[in-house]
Amino acid sequence: MESRIREISAIRVTIGRAKLARDRKSVLKIFEVLEKCLIPCECMAINIDWLAIVVRKTESGKIDGFIAMLKQELDATTIDINGEVRLLYIEQGRFNTRRIGIIISSLSIQDIDINMQRYVRCEDRLVVGVAVEEVSRAHRIIRGILDADYHI
Repeated sequence: MESRIREISAIRVTIGRAKLARDRKSVLKIFEVLEKCLIPCECMAINIDWLAIVVRKTESGKIDGFIAMLKQELDATTIDINGEVRLLYIEQGRFNTRRIGIIISSLSIQDIDINMQRYVRCEDRLVVGVAVEEVSRAHRIIRGILDADYHI
């Protein structure tokens, strides 16, 4: 079966709070509010003081309600909408750790910033978030790797 690459427009939202990654209750609260607002989260990244989520652009109308509710639920929280990103869903890639490494490092070597990445093993899907202006280059690089059929 041939690999397929789908593109999804999305918005990155960063939630900041001191030592957020060590505050289990706050992280759970963020996801509870997302659930209450019926916002599915495509990808996430966490650092000690922030949590970034990627939401499909089709769900962007719900973000203002999410921000208002979260600010009520969690004090001392900053929320920034970091703009649009594109998620590249690479499906049926016969992924292993080396193949994923080749894709990610090839993008990085070509100066394409990876906003987010996620591997869904049970679905053999790699999701890579890149800036809108880098989509076509990222797509060509990934397609070249998949077409070369690297079996390392």
